[in-house]
Amino acid sequence: MKNNCSLLISFLLLSLSFNAFAGEKIVLAIGEWGPYVSETNYRDKILEVIVKEAFIRQGIEVEYKYFPWKRSLERVRNGLIIGSFPWWSDEKREQDFIINNEPLLVAKEVFFHLKSTDFKWEKMDDLKKYKIGGTLSFEHIERFKKQGIALDIAVKEDLSFKKLLAGRIDALPADFIVGYATINRLFSPAKVSLFTNHPKVSKQAGMYMLLSREFANAQKTAEKLDLGLKELKKSGRYDEIIMEFMEMK
Repeated sequence: MKNNCSLLISFLLLSLSFNAFAGEKIVLAIGEWGPYVSETNYRDKILEVIVKEAFIRQGIEVEYKYFPWKRSLERVRNGLIIGSFPWWSDEKREQDFIINNEPLLVAKEVFFHLKSTDFKWEKMDDLKKYKIGGTLSFEHIERFKKQGIALDIAVKEDLSFKKLLAGRIDALPADFIVGYATINRLFSPAKVSLFTNHPKVSKQAGMYMLLSREFANAQKTAEKLDLGLKELKKSGRYDEIIMEFMEMK
């Protein structure tokens, strides 16, 4: 409880300090993807705090606005908001957006499935005999499509996990940490015990901020984020933030 209270107080003070902030201000579009970002749960804001603190070190105030992920991406693409995170990079996004260089985190994607499902895979072709789920606007949709694997797509990741429990899909690619956080949030302990993940990592890569090419200062903003992240990591504060949040789980 002590860790929970101290972290909540720190987050509130960080937010309140912006009232007296006199520097540059940017607005970022994010969605619900605990424990990394969340509109409703202060314990699910690991990357919100990391990004805010990285920008503060560069004299930039951050305001978050929450939307469904597809809408967040479109608002950045159309120049309504300067940036959104966390996203994996791919060729299409590199064309459409400016992307910072320093990863916000390195994520591992695995396949979640029920323990009762005999799910085995080593290569992409192995997946074609299963009904694989997917989540709208997530990077894995295009990646698997290129491999000839059709996905049963839900508009939200929560719905994908509910489909998995109901047996409507056999497996779901999801971030390892986010996946288990979602399962524990959605289901009772008895139902949580029905889930597992395949040990093979389907993708491991950095996640980044996508910035709109419609903003003249987007490239400079990306560079400042990189500098702030490097400073956070070098100082040890980056690992400290992650540990503080994980201790609340």
